Amino acid sequence: MVMGIIKDAIAKNLRHPKSGPVGWFVSKYVFEDKNRYLEKNAVDVCKISKDDIVLEVGFGPGIGLKEAHMKIKDGKGKVYGVEISQAMLKKASHSLQTEIKAGKVELILADVAKLPFKSDMFDHVFHCNCYYFWDDQVACARELYRVMKQNANVIAVMNEQGLKVAEQVGVLKYGNTDPFKYMDSLKKAGFHDIEFKKLKSARGHPFSAIFAKK
Repeated sequence: MVMGIIKDAIAKNLRHPKSGPVGWFVSKYVFEDKNRYLEKNAVDVCKISKDDIVLEVGFGPGIGLKEAHMKIKDGKGKVYGVEISQAMLKKASHSLQTEIKAGKVELILADVAKLPFKSDMFDHVFHCNCYYFWDDQVACARELYRVMKQNANVIAVMNEQGLKVAEQVGVLKYGNTDPFKYMDSLKKAGFHDIEFKKLKSARGHPFSAIFAKK
């Protein structure tokens, strides 16, 4: 019974991270340790240029934002992040103090279903282990489509093996990880050239990515 309560608390924190002991565990051992290489590879496959305007959805502790900042720091570009978790916003704001003060990174507490940005704004959008928890994937995909520039790409990355393990132990019961459901949502939102690819990092770690173009 105790184990079931713990698993349920982890599942809820994966969907909407909060502070507290379970939130600390999820942030440290999932978002920071397990997701670190996914965040780095998401930025790499985006092929960000120094003058690009970039958005990460569900940025967690800010690892992907920091990686994206490295791509634009010497140009006119800027990195934005939206997150529904106040706890993650606070953590990432602390980690990215210098970049935020320099005006190169901006973090916003917001829901992907209602993004606080003008239309046709972003050159790149990416997210890691995120779409699973969107209640209405089509509505969220339409918002991403709206804020992206013409010919911009949205990229979602995941670790399929890690997802299978998480589903087996019962900590993803508040999400839907089906990549093909998400790809169908992207199509309904207007995206084209939608692809699912199995890739490897520079160090040989496997990961998968969904690519879609506006």
